[in-house]
Amino acid sequence: MSGRSAKKRQKARSRSARAGVLFPVARMHRYMKQRTHHQRIGAGAPVYMAAVIEYLTAEILELAGNAARDNKKGRVTPRHILLAVANDEELHQLLKHVTIAAGGVLPKIHPELLSRKKGGKFPNLMPAPVVPPKPKVTTPPKKTVVKKPATHGGMAPRKAASITKGKGKGKGDSSVGTLDSATGFTILSEKKLFLGQKLTVLQGDIVKVASDAVVHPTNASFYMGGEVGQALEKAGGKEFQQEVKDLLNSNGNLDVSGAAVCPGHHFHAKFVVHCNGPTWKTTDAQQLLEKTVKNCLALADEKNLKSISFPSIGSGRAGFPKQTAAQIILKAISNYFVTVMSSTLKQIYFVLYDMESIGIYTSELAKLDS
Repeated sequence: MSGRSAKKRQKARSRSARAGVLFPVARMHRYMKQRTHHQRIGAGAPVYMAAVIEYLTAEILELAGNAARDNKKGRVTPRHILLAVANDEELHQLLKHVTIAAGGVLPKIHPELLSRKKGGKFPNLMPAPVVPPKPKVTTPPKKTVVKKPATHGGMAPRKAASITKGKGKGKGDSSVGTLDSATGFTILSEKKLFLGQKLTVLQGDIVKVASDAVVHPTNASFYMGGEVGQALEKAGGKEFQQEVKDLLNSNGNLDVSGAAVCPGHHFHAKFVVHCNGPTWKTTDAQQLLEKTVKNCLALADEKNLKSISFPSIGSGRAGFPKQTAAQIILKAISNYFVTVMSSTLKQIYFVLYDMESIGIYTSELAKLDS
């Protein structure tokens, strides 16, 4: 008899099973050998490639599944895959040269098509038929009616109309110069984005604005010494101060471009979104400021809020030029609503106090693409 002990033969395991991945490692190795001119392929290279491709596939499927769920569909289609890739910055950069068959394009509705009158199905697509009836109303021989306004101050209605139009630089903003019933402030400028969100410029105390959330520009340690911080601390009292302390203890220091939310007390806003924006001298300051604004909006969406109030972030102690800061903030807000699948936010307020900032935001809001 042989002196060797009889060992049980182990069951054969694939390289994928040994590596702990689902994608086939052996097939990856074969493809790499075929397409790399027979260069030496290390044992870990196909494992690494299988793991990376498996991760990317899982990420795309997860986002596509979320898109299908948001659209109330039970099956993932190429359309959902395109929306998942296009709305993720990193995946879009990776697959920017890839065409997804039957995926369509990102939703983009021209603003003129959204401002339709109630009634007809496509009233804005009928250009001329609506206009001709107006001359017919004025043409009947009522000469006395025409003369009376001329002798009785007939230019007054025209002056009133020109005043309400002249106050706002936005296109078609008939509400400019009127009183906002929700906040009690006068609307200085207003613009409606293509998905329906309103961007409104107000002048006054941000603490008194009746919005669901207020943005507080701060630093890593939730410093309350700025103008907005002092106003919130004074109105909120000890209860709000305790909320800020608890937030610091639970979350720790706030990263640059990071945001955190806590409840509000004794003022209109239900929540306060604290954000640590970059300074003008920081590397990639513009990208970080844009990320700060998007993080604030994302937190508001997590809380299912409908309105949020922004001060002029970045143009104070952070040292950003006011016009540059306004351009970055408005662009960030517009891009955010383009990229997210759905948002509960319907109203964005810019609450300013000096005429220079108001003029800058008004002019930049008029230039913003709807």
